[in-house]
Amino acid sequence: MDRRWVIVAFGDIRGFGSWTYRGSNSREILDPFINRFYRTMKEYVRRYKGYRFKYLGDGFMVLREFTAEERTNGAVFEFVKSLIEITRKAREDVEKCAWPRPDGFRIRIVEGHACKIMVLDPNDPKRRRRIPEYVEYPINTAQRLLEVNPETLCLATEGVITALGKYRSSFRVQPLKKPSCYPRGVNREDIDGLHVIAF
Repeated sequence: MDRRWVIVAFGDIRGFGSWTYRGSNSREILDPFINRFYRTMKEYVRRYKGYRFKYLGDGFMVLREFTAEERTNGAVFEFVKSLIEITRKAREDVEKCAWPRPDGFRIRIVEGHACKIMVLDPNDPKRRRRIPEYVEYPINTAQRLLEVNPETLCLATEGVITALGKYRSSFRVQPLKKPSCYPRGVNREDIDGLHVIAF
C-alpha cells in the first residue's frame, strides 16, 4: 500500500433518479440524453489516458496522482482545467436535453493524501491483472460534498485552490458564502473553506 497525493473529483447529474421516473418523461427524451452524456465521458477518457476514471451511472469519479515536481510545474492546473472542460460539456448535455430536463450537473474537487492499493481486476477472468484503487479521506469527501449546495456547478476545497498556486488567477474563484449542510464524515473546516469555481 502506497501513499500518494491526489486530486479527485466526483461529478453527477442532479435529480437524475427522480427525472427518469417523471410521468412526462419518455425513452425518446431519456435515451438521447444518456447517450450524449456517456459520449461526453468517453471522449474525456480517450483524451486524458493517464487519469483514473470510473463511470458511476449518472456520474463519474476522476483521479490523478501528482509527484512533488508535478505539484509545482502546472500539472495541477492542467488537471483542474480538464475537469472544468468535462463539467462544461456535461452542463451543455443537460441544456440540450428535451423537456423535461434533469435539474443540472455538479462536480466537487478535493485534494489530499490517499492510500493506493493494487487489487485484482474483477473483469479479468483469470484474475491475473491488478488495478489501482484509492481509499481514504479525499475520495470519501469528494463524493459527500455533492450534498453541499447541490445547485452550485463546481466546488473545490481550499487545498485545491492553494495547489493551483500562480494558476489560480486563470479561474474565477470565490469563497462559498454559506454551505447548505455539513455532511457526516467531512471535517467542518473543509466545508467552511469551500470555493466556487465559476464559469
